[in-house]
Amino acid sequence: MSFRCFDDQRVIPSNRACKCGIEGLTLSNGRFDCDNGMAIHRVPFWIGLVLTVLFLAGCGEGKKDGVEHVFKIANVLAESDVTGYGLNRFAELVEEKSEGRIEIRLFHGGQLGSGVETFEAVKNGHLDLAADSFANLASITPAFEVFHLPFLFSSRAEMLAVYRSNAVREQVNGELAEVGLRWFATFEIGGPREVGTSRRKITKAADLEGLKFRASRSPLEIAAQEAWGAKGVTVDWTETPEAVRLGMVDGLTVPYASFYSARFYEGGLIRYLLDLNFQTYAMVVVVNAKAWEKLPVEVQATLEEAAREAESWHIGFVGDYITKNIQEMRAAGVEINKLPAFEEENLKRRTKEAVWGKFVGRPGISRAKLELIQQEIKGVDGTGWGYETNPDSLVK
Repeated sequence: MSFRCFDDQRVIPSNRACKCGIEGLTLSNGRFDCDNGMAIHRVPFWIGLVLTVLFLAGCGEGKKDGVEHVFKIANVLAESDVTGYGLNRFAELVEEKSEGRIEIRLFHGGQLGSGVETFEAVKNGHLDLAADSFANLASITPAFEVFHLPFLFSSRAEMLAVYRSNAVREQVNGELAEVGLRWFATFEIGGPREVGTSRRKITKAADLEGLKFRASRSPLEIAAQEAWGAKGVTVDWTETPEAVRLGMVDGLTVPYASFYSARFYEGGLIRYLLDLNFQTYAMVVVVNAKAWEKLPVEVQATLEEAAREAESWHIGFVGDYITKNIQEMRAAGVEINKLPAFEEENLKRRTKEAVWGKFVGRPGISRAKLELIQQEIKGVDGTGWGYETNPDSLVK
């Protein structure tokens, strides 16, 4: 989002505003326009965020009849992303369970800012809830970084067992409390990270060397890329397609569903996908811890119940959705392949040695926390990631 003054059509960042004040601003194509062209001065990001919420919610429109509580959720990913379905289902369930007394207003597609900006807004009490990947919380808290250890989980069943674990949630919430946040909900982003490239097909581990990959703000994602001999370049998600198009990066490492929802398969942006399953992550929804504690118990119960049901519904939805994503990307010409088994095992070993050896023991990734996670996945049955990559078509 940016502001524009009509006098010279200058576009300025969201941390600036025209001196004409709120009443002189209008929202146009996702931007605030100042109609008197007065001088510009800086204001904090959260003021721009508040202005955005007001305009996108109807310029401060009051509650609907019968609505007692309104909660605004910022989602940096598109509504068409696999996570958007989970958040929309949550909003529907809240309305049903509260009989219309609680309203969830969703702002998809980064309307209120980047993941880091909206997480900060929740932390500082300027926004009710924010949703984005674990990775983009890393600049605020390392509480979720343990989940980014490469090859931590070997299946979806193991990953879900940990996300649902009360003991793990208690541990993470204790760390989140230090920055005023609370883990509210989790939605799968669409499987583990794969490797997408625009020009070079990865048929052996050595093909990764020298490539530049878009990376989130998670230092563990960057460290994994570096373990391959590649380089990680931090780029906000909304700017990633352009970074690939301009050749600033050679590719990116995200799940199948993210390649699909952001339409990287169109126009040759991403031509090749390496099925590597090297790092798991998910969308986390966080709430301000103090604000949560102030809510009436019955409101907390309704929101919690709706969140757990939405998570369960989403688990059933994700598998078929991603299978269709993969089919459509392949039909559009994207090639999907795996490394030879011995190459994959060597790359896995090398990556774990480099990244685990460097990060285990750091804040958010204590050995005790890692051991708790490993204990939770002992004996968990299940293989695969809940979707079909159509193995017969995978190029070996």
